[in-house]
Amino acid sequence: MPLSRLFGFFSRSAKRAVSGTASDSEAEHYFALRHHSFKLFLTAWNTFQETMTALEYTLCCDHPFGLYRVRALCTSMATQVFQCVKQLERLDPGPCEALYARFGELQKMVADDVYEPELCLLGPLVLPLDEDTDIEALSGQGEFPLVDPVTLRLEEVRRCHPHLVPKGFVITMAGCQHFLQSGDLQSEINRRIQAAGGLAPKHLAKLSRSLGQLVEDTPLPLDLIQDICSALARLRASCPQEGMRLVLRGRLWPPEARGSDDPGLILWGPSVPLNAPDEEILHAVQITLARKQRAQALVYRRARGLTEAGTGVCISCMAVEDGAWGGLAHSCSPVRAHGEQVHIYASHGLPQELDYSVLPADHATVDRRPPYEIISLTSPDNAVRPALDADTAKDIAALALEMEAYLNCPVSISWVRTPQDELRLLLVRPIPLPVDAVDMPPVLPEVRASLRLSGGYTVSPGRVAGTVCVARRWEDARRFPSGGILVVPDDNYRWGALMDRAAGIIAEEGLAGSRLASLAREFGKPVIFGLAGAMDTLKNGQRITLCSDICQVYVDRQESLLPNVPPGRDYMPGSPVYRILQKASARILPLTMDVDSPEFKAANCQTYHDIARYCHERAVSAMFSLGAEKKYAPQRVKQLRDKVLKQFWVVNLSDGFLTVPSGPVIDIEQIASVPMRALWHGMNAYPWQGPPPVDGKGFLSVLFEATANPNLDPAAQTAYFSEKNYFMISRDYCSLHSRFGFHFVSVEARLGDRTPENYLTFHLRGGAANIERRILRVRFVAEILWEFGFAPMVRNDAVSATLKGMDREEGELLLAIAGYMTIHTRQLDMIMQDAAQVAARREEMLNHCRMLFRGESLSQATTGVEEKQPCP
Repeated sequence: MPLSRLFGFFSRSAKRAVSGTASDSEAEHYFALRHHSFKLFLTAWNTFQETMTALEYTLCCDHPFGLYRVRALCTSMATQVFQCVKQLERLDPGPCEALYARFGELQKMVADDVYEPELCLLGPLVLPLDEDTDIEALSGQGEFPLVDPVTLRLEEVRRCHPHLVPKGFVITMAGCQHFLQSGDLQSEINRRIQAAGGLAPKHLAKLSRSLGQLVEDTPLPLDLIQDICSALARLRASCPQEGMRLVLRGRLWPPEARGSDDPGLILWGPSVPLNAPDEEILHAVQITLARKQRAQALVYRRARGLTEAGTGVCISCMAVEDGAWGGLAHSCSPVRAHGEQVHIYASHGLPQELDYSVLPADHATVDRRPPYEIISLTSPDNAVRPALDADTAKDIAALALEMEAYLNCPVSISWVRTPQDELRLLLVRPIPLPVDAVDMPPVLPEVRASLRLSGGYTVSPGRVAGTVCVARRWEDARRFPSGGILVVPDDNYRWGALMDRAAGIIAEEGLAGSRLASLAREFGKPVIFGLAGAMDTLKNGQRITLCSDICQVYVDRQESLLPNVPPGRDYMPGSPVYRILQKASARILPLTMDVDSPEFKAANCQTYHDIARYCHERAVSAMFSLGAEKKYAPQRVKQLRDKVLKQFWVVNLSDGFLTVPSGPVIDIEQIASVPMRALWHGMNAYPWQGPPPVDGKGFLSVLFEATANPNLDPAAQTAYFSEKNYFMISRDYCSLHSRFGFHFVSVEARLGDRTPENYLTFHLRGGAANIERRILRVRFVAEILWEFGFAPMVRNDAVSATLKGMDREEGELLLAIAGYMTIHTRQLDMIMQDAAQVAARREEMLNHCRMLFRGESLSQATTGVEEKQPCP
């Protein structure tokens, strides 16, 4: 029914009621409409609460996340707040004009927060890289540099070694952003990522191909084309065109990290002859820019908390002699940053072929002290001829150590050797240091029997437990579980697309200098390469403990082997995406108004939470305390009495009362609803023991939450206990909505003679402690409900449990358990990190629930406390 017709119906009904002419059927219809609107409001309110928890969980626990998730969460919050206001308008239209106005203002502010303006960089689109390079021009004068720190560093090296660094030019960050913002390209990229719902492995490859093709198909701006062609002409004039190739090296980096040694992400493009047509070189530039949309690059930006538009990108184009070959070198071991050996990797191609594990590689270890003796020099078994000889290895070792002395830190270099046996330096950067070492627990004798595999070598140290996912090709990893351990045949770069989901990696073959190895060290993921037989020995779904520091794999989760620190590095706090969510959440999460304050008005709502909370108060009031309009349902809404008045109200949907008392109160004996009586029995079967004794950390947790949200004042909980908790009932149906302290519970059940139609659902969320303790609490509840046949689903700090198809007798027993859990889960979140208290409570509650399921009375059970507190 349109809203205007509904209001007209209410007005006409009200007029007839005042004159005493309203018929019983009209009153029934009026009540049904109001009840339907209230149910729709409750749906929006519950979804809002769940999404608010998801937002809070994302802020503190669920890392990493991208800007697409921030936008999805904020959009969902706005949708549910709007629905709350819309349904309130049908119940109580008075305050809704002011609520819509405040909602519109807040929605615009949140949109401004999460839809960042396009970055407008001033400066040259293309700059030369040669002896005349102006380093200050490369640095830029604005908030962001025009090129990445690696390019700046290489130009500084050129000043001391002009023949070591190839000539070329760089397409600056201003030039790359100019292209990405042309023709709404960046907006379309954002739209496609948002439409795909993020970067889940099952569709990541398809999404990446779509975005890459979009970039390649978008023409370069004319002014950028002109600047690139001018730079090419200048470079050709200074280099012999015959026998030269143009190597393209793109790079992503956080632009805010000006002058830092942040590793960033390299995007090697195709190499093309320097004398190739301009159109071919321009196409190679577009291909390199399209690699910003590779799956690995997309995941990297998410893991670093970088926004799409706010990620720095530039492309260095360097001319090297045709026929040059090269590789990588580390001035010391990347696992032990102060080792005594230089590690050198070489292939018959350019460094990018080795970097991406496209070609097999030779590996040399060289003593750091002159005359740089060769310690080992190995080639792949199937190599026709070695790529690396002893003399070249010594020259590269000397170059790497010279760069280390120049930068005063261990370095990684990309190098090429020309057909004239001259060295060229394409990249030099500090080695990302390993995650801070922690004392790893020793292997106890009783654990040794669980050893499954050993061998290989450490690529990134650490220990972690997880579920095995064996992948021989990308299709095998499309459903890779978050926190799983990836087992693969090699170190191919494609596996980098799972870096933020994988807890650890095992590869049968690989090089410590590959791009996959570098990413693993950057994010602190335990990794073993060269572990023969891993693909056949380890099975999908198997639980293992990976100890990469000692190159061993154990069956099952071995707690004694795991250090008491979270694995990996979390780059999200302080990142651009995190700050955007923080700013938006400040307009969403806080409660700034006190319900009992005279300032509790629609016009004073400062956040989405304020609006939803205000709507909840007015909706409950409209349903249960309608003032003069309450005459339309005088026999429908009653306050419950069980010897004494309770803070529960009962809404009779049809035949839920045995008799209808004339006053505003109904006794429990007058309730005809079978499921409500069973639920109420469980709620009162055993007196609540009161708040558990809280440890120091639990108390501080509550204080911290109260500080973060002033409305969660532990000393003011009585206000929440005065809120209306309500049952909506018929003879076979019951729906309970209640709030005890800071947690919300709802139970819905149908219990009749037709067994297939019977069902029971239990929902619990919220709490006063921090999110970690609340999550532990719902898992605790889920474990208990699971024992009695429920199918619990845990999402953040909420649990939903469902059971269907039980007969009436069994359903009454299960509803008693649901009622017991409704009362006795109060404030358990505050003790969830006290193992002894949790174990004691679990044993006690399980025993009580088992007695209820057997139909036994709990009156003889020992409370353990002198003070017993009945259900409010």
